[in-house]
Amino acid sequence: PRSRIQPVIETALDEAEARGIAAKAVTPFLLQRIFELTDGRSLVANTALVLNNARLAAQIAAELV
Repeated sequence: PRSRIQPVIETALDEAEARGIAAKAVTPFLLQRIFELTDGRSLVANTALVLNNARLAAQIAAELV
């Protein structure tokens, strides 16, 4: 739920800013830090998102053919 992940994201963003992490280094830092702060639970959610995006992309591609 948003109420659970939002504080984690804000913490990770604050840490990135405090450490001077910028540009292309931000996303990998955030993903790793959120993974750490959620004891790995964010990986399950991110994996599900990737799989759903791939499934949707395949459906769209099939419709275009």
